[in-house]
Amino acid sequence: MAFDIELVHDISAMTELSDFFAQVWANGPEVVPFDIGFAITHVGGYAALARSGQTVIGASFGVRGVYANQNILHSHVTASRVAGIGYQLKIHQFNWAKSNGLDAITWTFDPLVRRNCVFNLSKLGAVGVEFLPNFYGTMTDDINAGDESDRIFAFWSLANAAEPKDATFTENIALADNDGQPKRNEFDPSQPFAIYLPEDIEALRKIDLDLVKAWRTEVHQLLSVAFNNGATVSQMVDNRKAILVAPKMKTK
Repeated sequence: MAFDIELVHDISAMTELSDFFAQVWANGPEVVPFDIGFAITHVGGYAALARSGQTVIGASFGVRGVYANQNILHSHVTASRVAGIGYQLKIHQFNWAKSNGLDAITWTFDPLVRRNCVFNLSKLGAVGVEFLPNFYGTMTDDINAGDESDRIFAFWSLANAAEPKDATFTENIALADNDGQPKRNEFDPSQPFAIYLPEDIEALRKIDLDLVKAWRTEVHQLLSVAFNNGATVSQMVDNRKAILVAPKMKTK
């Protein structure tokens, strides 16, 4: 499919961006109000549309900020309706941020959405550096309705972008997938450990919200403790079925 990615320069294009996100996250709060979005781009924010002909097939929006004493673009939201466009938008974002003298790109993602973990960790090489419990409150849109908004905060360095690499298998498994049910195991928290994820949490939300909450609780508890102790997440394991949590290395 032929497509182009263009920066948003006028209120008409910003309205298209706002409308696109409203369609993706239907029946929820407005993701990027067009007036606020346009004001932010006027003072150096990032907004881009991916088009195939006249049809919007993807969009991304972000704001400048500071994180860990580095100048960053915080990518608030990115979405696409065509496979591969999300990746192209992230590369466009990367190049825009680098050309504007920034140090890194940050964003948040749901640790229970396995395909997002694959995209962010295994494909882009971002590093999860914070766990943000119920960051946006309980969700109401059609995709996330009824679920809490636990998020991992991703950091993607522009100067030292890592080559994405999945980890080898580990027997140090904190949370296993027992025929679709989360199963907590005894594990060594001082060593890298695996947290298995449901195959498709978004489909599961539509049929068994109690099971979603069971997965959410277990993953929440494990990540809260690990990240509070300085852990990071940058790899997946076992054919990308689990995330590998790396505890903070102790120094002598």
